[in-house]
Amino acid sequence: MLPLPAARQHQTGFTLVEVMLVMLLIGLLATTVVMNFSGESREERLEKEAERFQQIFHFVAETALLKQQEWGLYIMPDRYGFLYYSNSDAKWLAAEQPAGLQQHKLPADISLKLELEGLAGEESNLLSQLDWQLDDDEQPEQDTDIPVLPQVFILSSGEISPFQLLFVESSDLTPLYSSVSTDFAIPLNRTAVSTELP
Repeated sequence: MLPLPAARQHQTGFTLVEVMLVMLLIGLLATTVVMNFSGESREERLEKEAERFQQIFHFVAETALLKQQEWGLYIMPDRYGFLYYSNSDAKWLAAEQPAGLQQHKLPADISLKLELEGLAGEESNLLSQLDWQLDDDEQPEQDTDIPVLPQVFILSSGEISPFQLLFVESSDLTPLYSSVSTDFAIPLNRTAVSTELP
């Protein structure tokens, strides 16, 4: 019997363990890359929330004009929502349809601060001269999630009570800010995300 050539006696190539180890490393690297690209930065999260609010508010203001119906906005530190005035019920009701108008709760590290006073043009605004009062039987309960009256009025005439809404992202030592504001009508003005107060 003839002996096998020396080249065939010594097999070249990778062992199964080596191939599996390389596949494991490639999988770990791919997972890291995907997570880095899919994770939103603080700036992107804050920008997304401010942009969402701006788009929804524009929709509500246009709806008020088209339907000739009075609307309003209420703000809490961690959420916001919209109300509309029902003539048949003679009171403000929470908007339920479409689903985008339902109360929106913000992510844990983002909060809101509403400024209604000290804005430009406040004295000439007719809405600031109105005195909205509730009857004693209409006073809200202490633990309610939805207020009885809005803080910002969006009228069927197209007029909006002036406001500035500050979005604050505070997951790091340096907070980030973005604001959305208006004087009397849409479009709203939105500031870029910054570490400086607008």
